Amino acid sequence: MSWFPQIGLGAIAQFPLTRTQIWRAITNDLESSEEIMLPDTPAAQVGWQLSFQDLTDEEAMNLSALFTASQGSYSAFTFIDPLANLFGWSEDFTQPNWQVGLLQTAAGVADPLGTQRASSISNTSPGTQAVQQSLGIPGAYVACFSLWLRSATAGTVILQRDNIQAAVAVGSAWTRQFVTGLGVSGATQSVFSITLAAGQTIDVFGLQAEAQPWPSAYKQTSSPLGIYGETYFGSDDLTVTSTSVGLSSCKVRLISRVG
Repeated sequence: MSWFPQIGLGAIAQFPLTRTQIWRAITNDLESSEEIMLPDTPAAQVGWQLSFQDLTDEEAMNLSALFTASQGSYSAFTFIDPLANLFGWSEDFTQPNWQVGLLQTAAGVADPLGTQRASSISNTSPGTQAVQQSLGIPGAYVACFSLWLRSATAGTVILQRDNIQAAVAVGSAWTRQFVTGLGVSGATQSVFSITLAAGQTIDVFGLQAEAQPWPSAYKQTSSPLGIYGETYFGSDDLTVTSTSVGLSSCKVRLISRVG
């Protein structure tokens, strides 16, 4: 599977960008003048308008190589929404997207936004335990895992994306922490986790995974969205314009199938 290339320190797009959702319905007009309309869910699409400035020669070459390998608009590749929180059910650890092991979780905890959407996680086992979620982000992609943390007892927890981990301090005040970097070389999946020591209890809120090097404003999620494995170039032409020595610009239109 091919992936849309990242640029710079690990971005997928530059601002401004446009994301358009396209939905289709099937309508039957009956002889009685009645109309029956049903959603055509498999035909749903997301359209992207991307504009790139100051691409390096390597970045422009990577984009051109994907266009060539895809034979223009003919073959599909994977595109990750640069605006999305990629976690499914970011505030519900009872969903099957999350693996909690022997940890105990409880919802309805006061969060840093003044609502009751945080969760408590307790490790009553004699050893370390982790809550984790796997996502279809390749190891070659830079990704950022962020969340808010607090605990009545000062300590540390381990935030991890595959083999990249960070021991972060946790205390009585809410703090936003993150870990960022590449995953395992050659992998097509990434695992994001929080590891608690034996007997440790923490409150968490706003878990977010993004295909970029730094955390953005938190976005609550339900069912997982944002990784589009059937994306096509929207045109059979790709124009890369040289704007300076070693720099180029380019505009790209993409179409991602949702169903």
